[in-house]
Amino acid sequence: MVKRIINSEDISMPEALRILEEKLVSVNPGITNEVVNNTLDYLRKFSKVGSDKARELISELMKRFGLARLTAIQIVDLMPQTADELRVLLGGAEKREFSDKDVEEILNLLKSARGGS
Repeated sequence: MVKRIINSEDISMPEALRILEEKLVSVNPGITNEVVNNTLDYLRKFSKVGSDKARELISELMKRFGLARLTAIQIVDLMPQTADELRVLLGGAEKREFSDKDVEEILNLLKSARGGS
């Protein structure tokens, strides 16, 4: 059987987890494919927010701070906790400088999404 890619879109780890759980686990709860199980374990371990919250954060980062979608996804996946960690992500992908105020606002947004931890 030939399979074709119908659509391609960058998504966050929480969104990937939701899709895998919906499409694979719900259809075949006893799935024993090692690659699928390892992927699910990884996504469960490293997803820091739920898929709805991830989508909301990505959208807000893009609108409020003018970030590219892929940069916003990386920030949500990694959820940096310090200005230095965030600046590494911003410096590698974005072609502009971010003020200390913007960096602090992004960090506060991420902190509130994590539950203030």
